Amino acid sequence: MNRVFKYDGFKLQKSKFWWICTLITMALTCFSIFSASALSSKLGQKAFSFSQYRIITNPTTFIFLIIVCIFIGSDFKTGTIKNVASKGIKRPEIVLSKLIWNFILAIAFMILSVLSGLIAVILFTKTSIKSDDLVEIIKLTAIAILALCAFASIFTLISFMVKSSGAAIAISIIVSLVLNVIVSLLETIFFKSGNLSRLFPFFISNITGGGATQKSTTIFIIAMFVWIIVCSVLSILFFQKQDIK
Repeated sequence: MNRVFKYDGFKLQKSKFWWICTLITMALTCFSIFSASALSSKLGQKAFSFSQYRIITNPTTFIFLIIVCIFIGSDFKTGTIKNVASKGIKRPEIVLSKLIWNFILAIAFMILSVLSGLIAVILFTKTSIKSDDLVEIIKLTAIAILALCAFASIFTLISFMVKSSGAAIAISIIVSLVLNVIVSLLETIFFKSGNLSRLFPFFISNITGGGATQKSTTIFIIAMFVWIIVCSVLSILFFQKQDIK
């Protein structure tokens, strides 16, 4: 486990793809704050409210999935996973290493995105962030990180199933969009209370956007842990039975 974990860390240290994706996210976050600030000024709003800048805690999952899929898919393309497995390293250790690093990337990705957003709020809106609002931002960021870890486990499972960065990215996007539509339709027809969406990481914006009750937030957090555990176990089981020769 230690050998493959160090290798993955070294690979990420030398790679640029995850930094590029993270920088793009930071730029988009700053742009969204700038746009919101400009719109507020045109509408004659003097103060930039917390409800407007709490959007910085909403993760850009479509960019993050690129990081996960390239990280895993590139090792299949170069034959690295085959070589690592041939050196006696157990397959569950290979999967766990990828998962742990993906969780670390999720934490870094989210924290850097939120920090850039806070800096943008201060620079573009001249807003002084209150201590209570900062505490709330930290709480929302922690929940967003958990949701992003759930996404990471889902995208990891898909990447190990298809063994290709491009295919994994395409399938991950399709799965995200299709599930989003299906859950939204089911809620519109059968679950009008919105109880179904709080079980899926795709609806993290319902939490970060405000209006969610304490009960809904708690259920969402529990559901994210379930997604992480289930998808992680499935990734290990699938890779153990997979032919990588």
